[in-house]
Amino acid sequence: MIGELRHWSGAGALVCFLAAASLAGEISTDERRSDYEFMSPGLQRMQDDDSVNPGMLSVLDGKTLWQRKEGTENKACADCHGDATTSMKSVAARYPMIDPKLSRPVDLEGRINACRITHQGAAPLAFESKALLALTVYVAHQSKGFSVDIPDDATTIYQRGTDDIRAAPGPAQLILR
Repeated sequence: MIGELRHWSGAGALVCFLAAASLAGEISTDERRSDYEFMSPGLQRMQDDDSVNPGMLSVLDGKTLWQRKEGTENKACADCHGDATTSMKSVAARYPMIDPKLSRPVDLEGRINACRITHQGAAPLAFESKALLALTVYVAHQSKGFSVDIPDDATTIYQRGTDDIRAAPGPAQLILR
C-alpha cells in the first residue's frame, strides 16, 4: 500500500509539473531572468566571492578529478583537454546539445561520461554521484559569465518531447490535451 502511494504521489508530481510547464508557454528573450536576480544582496555577494561560496568546494574536487588518471587507458581528462581554464572556457554554455552521432540531446554530464567510456576506458560515473557533480561543476565553472547558447534545433526537440507526452496514455494525457 505504501509503495503504491509513493508511486502515485510521484506520478502526481510529474503530472503537475508537466501541466505547469505546458501552461507556462514561451518566455520572450527580453523577459528571461537569471535566478541570481531574485537572490538577496547577501546571497549575491556570497555567490560572487569564490572564497566564501560553498559551491567552490565541489569545483575544487572537480579540479582534482580532472587530473586523476583512470580507466584502462590510464588517462586523465587533462591528458586530452589540457588546462580546463582555457580548453573548457564556455563549453558548458553549449549544453545540452544535440549529439550528431546519437541524434539526441546530450547534457554536460552525459558528455563527461561519454569521454570517460570512449577515451579513458573508464566506467561511467553514477548520475548525481559526488564525482560526476564535481567534474560537471568544475567544467561549468569555466563558463562563468557566458550566456547559454540554445541550439537552433531545440524547438524541434521540445516539440517532439511534447508530442510524445501528449500521446502517452495516463493522467498526463488528461491535463495536456
